Amino acid sequence: MTRLTQEQRPIPIMDEPEMSFGEPWQAEAFATALQLSHGGLYSWTEWVQAFSAIIREQPQRADESIGDAYYRQWLAALERLLAHKAVLREEDVTTRQALWHLAYLHTPHGQPVSLNQVEQIADPCAALERASLTPAPHAHHHHHHAQGPAAPTPIAVSPGRAATR
Repeated sequence: MTRLTQEQRPIPIMDEPEMSFGEPWQAEAFATALQLSHGGLYSWTEWVQAFSAIIREQPQRADESIGDAYYRQWLAALERLLAHKAVLREEDVTTRQALWHLAYLHTPHGQPVSLNQVEQIADPCAALERASLTPAPHAHHHHHHAQGPAAPTPIAVSPGRAATR
């Protein structure tokens, strides 16, 4: 039986580290890049070179966190490598982005966004352009309120006074 001495104390468990992925698409982009490299589409050296080039060309913007910049750059590097390998055309990316945007516009608030409702659209880019030119009501509630009586004005609440005897 092993006795723990002062020097061999177990390390105390700290709070769990922050989540690595802020959004599901970040985890998907990360896993996709790893899987494509593992599958032999490109070497890890090619990945590092592409990712490094994107980081140099597209540094963190003032309006984004380090994590947001990292995954934006990660996705841009993945898109560039796939285009370079002739696996993905820019037109494919633009079309898919338009489909996701349309799916978002047609998804009720609080529901997961899915391509099921929009994948049959033949030209999603044109449909998205038409949708942006003609504002039509959609399933999301963005706090647009009809012109009418003014909303009630909030009142201030102050702490009560203690009763004196």
